[in-house]
Amino acid sequence: MLIHWMKKIKNFINIFTIFISLFIGLLLVEIGMRIAKIEYPMFQTYDYHRGFSLRPNASGWWLREGEAYVKINKQGLRDKEYIKNKNKNIFRIAVLGDSFAEARSIPIKKTFWSLMEKELNHCKKNKGKIEVINFGVTEYSTAQQLLTLRHHVWDYEPDIVLLAFFSDNDISDNSKILSNKDYRPFFVLKNNGLVLDNSFRKSKTYLLLKSWIGQFVIKLTDYSRITQLLKEVYIKQHFKKQSENRKQEINNNQNSPDENTISYNQIYNPIEEKWREAWFITESIIKLMNKEVKEKNSKFLVVTLSNPAQVHPDPSFRRTFIKKINNNDLFYPDKRIKKLGKKEDFLVVNLAKQMSDYAEENKIFLHGFNNSVMGEGHWNIEGHKIASQIISKKMCESLAR
Repeated sequence: MLIHWMKKIKNFINIFTIFISLFIGLLLVEIGMRIAKIEYPMFQTYDYHRGFSLRPNASGWWLREGEAYVKINKQGLRDKEYIKNKNKNIFRIAVLGDSFAEARSIPIKKTFWSLMEKELNHCKKNKGKIEVINFGVTEYSTAQQLLTLRHHVWDYEPDIVLLAFFSDNDISDNSKILSNKDYRPFFVLKNNGLVLDNSFRKSKTYLLLKSWIGQFVIKLTDYSRITQLLKEVYIKQHFKKQSENRKQEINNNQNSPDENTISYNQIYNPIEEKWREAWFITESIIKLMNKEVKEKNSKFLVVTLSNPAQVHPDPSFRRTFIKKINNNDLFYPDKRIKKLGKKEDFLVVNLAKQMSDYAEENKIFLHGFNNSVMGEGHWNIEGHKIASQIISKKMCESLAR
């Protein structure tokens, strides 16, 4: 009997020792990650209307590209706190956009919209105190930005709605055929009109984010770097698998060239039917946005952002890029949106040409960071600075009208 109890005690001690060792090991890994500043914060959560959105009060250091401390406010915006009902002397500008507007890579005070607010408040033609509120969310399509306008922006009573349009991926992101992201809503063509497709609510990603397990893991990432790392590994594997499936589909179609070549060729010279449709859907969404803004007695402004190839400081690089596309006009998307603005009566500010001239003259990269790749990815601090100056100058002129 004594031997039996001693065996039980020994087994308990062994299990307890393993548990303590595992706990200490995980604790050391957690401490090590914090000392090494290894962090993968979770800024997003599910959203009934838009598929996903920024998570209120989420925070953390963004270090994958650039370096910045990101804090999401109580309303789920990467911005300071605002009161929804504005005072009479407040003139508000709402910014809609994707990762260029959310701008995780740089400090909030260096973002183009934050700099705009300062510059416009020094504009002699302004109409009271100006507030620029950022509604930008990484990975958002123009369709999601329209839904943001409908379900969130109007609560803040904006006088101007600014759409930050990024031609590199906004066109394909608006197409259910071209996009590989099934966890967001799309507008699809039906009887020559746009119909909202909310099938994302049945996608695995959305259902996982919405589930109690998903919400528990998201909350746990606020306290555990190990959980953040495991989440990051899972996400990378998920998108890697999606990318492999996408490439397999392309390889199965022997008439299709490389995926990246398809994208750039069709953005600048849309010949394939699915790309013509993607452009048509994109322009139709922008027209819907303009119509809604006018109905609310506000002004609509579209700012076409630069892509890395357009503003590369080396002219030879730009010439090489042009040879890869079936269109010699590097600014085709910008001009196309400008033409749409003239037709539909809304202001369009094209940034790329002026930013390209600035980059070449100063021999400076406006995209990219030292810890990523210079000349690729998002705007760096200098990119945001020159963009804000161009937009502010144009808006200062328009405020006088």
